[in-house]
Amino acid sequence: MDAIKGLPRAKRSGVTPDPEPRYVHLLAEAWAAERGDNKPTALGTPYRHSDAGKCARYLSYVAAGIPASDPMDLTGVWTTGMGTLLHEHWQTEMAARYPDAEMEVKVATDGADGSGHIDAVIRTGGRVVAYELKTCGGYAYKGAVGAMSRGKAAEGPKPEHLIQAALNGVGVDADEVVIGYLAREPISPGVAHRFGLPDNERFAAEWTYTRDQFTTVAADEARRVSGILALVEGGELARRVIPFTTPPGAEITDPSEGRWELFDADGNTVEAGLHWAEGQGCWGYCRFAGACTQLPSGRSPVESAVAVAVEMGLLPKEAA
Repeated sequence: MDAIKGLPRAKRSGVTPDPEPRYVHLLAEAWAAERGDNKPTALGTPYRHSDAGKCARYLSYVAAGIPASDPMDLTGVWTTGMGTLLHEHWQTEMAARYPDAEMEVKVATDGADGSGHIDAVIRTGGRVVAYELKTCGGYAYKGAVGAMSRGKAAEGPKPEHLIQAALNGVGVDADEVVIGYLAREPISPGVAHRFGLPDNERFAAEWTYTRDQFTTVAADEARRVSGILALVEGGELARRVIPFTTPPGAEITDPSEGRWELFDADGNTVEAGLHWAEGQGCWGYCRFAGACTQLPSGRSPVESAVAVAVEMGLLPKEAA
């Protein structure tokens, strides 16, 4: 058996794609040329609702106005571009079927210096509905609607999507918030049959939240963001704390591999692990990963982040 293991293995076979595509990626490249990584927020605020639930350090970088060290790659542009197309076509249909509905409504954060856009505000029967539309991949969608494995409960919308929708709902004094998911990859007929899903739920689902539910969520995020913005105003970046994917209060101490640690009052590590990136760290998930890895754990002076940005060529030397 050992002799067999040592024999040369066959090379990859099959109908492999060309080493370098010439035409198929042109649309993605056009989208990349059009987009900018530092677009202004809806109302010129230092915090945007679409960043809801993100790492506190990430929000600090954005509020401090430091350029991204890791701009979105072409695959990311393609994914977000498809989402934008679906949003635009969906909003066109919404406006046609519900003439009184408003699209892309700008709102301010209640209790924090932030702002965002609502996909749709529907006023009907004396009630106000704030609608948040999200597109997602097939795996995430199956988890959201509960079509992953028997006995596993539906996960519902991602926490960050609920927070964004809640902030927007409060911004228009909505009576209810509705979050809609459109899957880029529909659930197969066989899986849908096994889980008893109707045809439209193979690719589309909605969740409705009452005022009591979403106002509490929005207030929690507003308090968190206010604290982060106050730190930046005072010249500090917040700790690398990511809600939901690590234990409450845990800090990412090594962003290169995503290691988090939870400390006691004396600064001793009482618990540690890897966050959801499973050892891949923050690479590919954060626009500031490359610069952030060069700063220590804990709060960091904004001027230190500026110095790193200058060294990386992201800012002119005069900024230091």
